[in-house]
Amino acid sequence: MKSAFCRCLPVIALAAALPALAQTPTMDKQPVQRELIYCADLMTHAEREAYRANMQAATTPTARDTLRADHRRVMQERANSMGRPGQCDAPLRLRAGQGFQGGTAK
Repeated sequence: MKSAFCRCLPVIALAAALPALAQTPTMDKQPVQRELIYCADLMTHAEREAYRANMQAATTPTARDTLRADHRRVMQERANSMGRPGQCDAPLRLRAGQGFQGGTAK
């Protein structure tokens, strides 16, 4: 009788530990809320991911504001160099070919 209990003990211990083992570390984290990236359609996927990583690494609101301002300046320069000044100023839904008329929506 005692040997049957000893053989079942590891199974019982494993069954008790399964709920704790089933949780992954990411289950406790809140999902990261993603903001719309200014003029993201002019960026590559890698550039968008790098921007998001930099924003998450910024520890203060002031640092994030500085990153946003620098990014906005770079994207405006990129749009101008592509011959599309003002493209980033229109809402994305209008820039996607649904009525963008050079900065004025109709």
